[in-house]
Amino acid sequence: MRTSERLRALKQWTYINLCQGRAMKTCPQSKNIAQITTQEPRCYIAWYPTRPDQTERQENDPVSTCPSILIMPNMSKGKFMEEKRFDRYNNVHRPKELGQSLAVSMLFSVYEPGVRLPGFVDSVENGGGYDMTKIEEGTEQGVFTLLNWMDDAIEKLLRDQFIPKSDLFIDEESICYSLYTDQSYVVDKRPIYYGFVNCEFNCYANDGANSSINNILK
Repeated sequence: MRTSERLRALKQWTYINLCQGRAMKTCPQSKNIAQITTQEPRCYIAWYPTRPDQTERQENDPVSTCPSILIMPNMSKGKFMEEKRFDRYNNVHRPKELGQSLAVSMLFSVYEPGVRLPGFVDSVENGGGYDMTKIEEGTEQGVFTLLNWMDDAIEKLLRDQFIPKSDLFIDEESICYSLYTDQSYVVDKRPIYYGFVNCEFNCYANDGANSSINNILK
């Protein structure tokens, strides 16, 4: 199976299980900081879409890439050969399994501009602009929303094991997750929060009998 087919199947699984039907905060279309806008999270493969800097933002802009999940393929094995201890200690060179693998990083992004306290919207009517003391940054709210979303992904990967319309089977021990970090420190990108779920899938290498070898053995 081609890598592109596997990624399309994984994207479809991700959308159905982690995006479809959810309403999550996104950057407002206007500059009105009192406006809270929600949208269904989007899912992308490899890269976010881009646009020219001079393009004005339109309603329902497809480049509103937060909240979203970005599926990024990592270094994978063209042929996976698993060696068992019995083979190693008995000098038997016989791989138990032959197959490919697909490793991916799933980048989750959540937009959380903070909590608007009572009186924030009304404060602008006094003529002095919004009272910024009536906004809580919502650090915990943003990071907990992110972590809950990542936990959903892990739970559903372990639940399903297999990605429909593909040959992908999850390697349970490969699943790991983290907030976006640099040099062991969490990177502060507020009001957008980033986190990763990394995992590896086993898949079929489409190995068939080599006709040249078969002719030699005849």
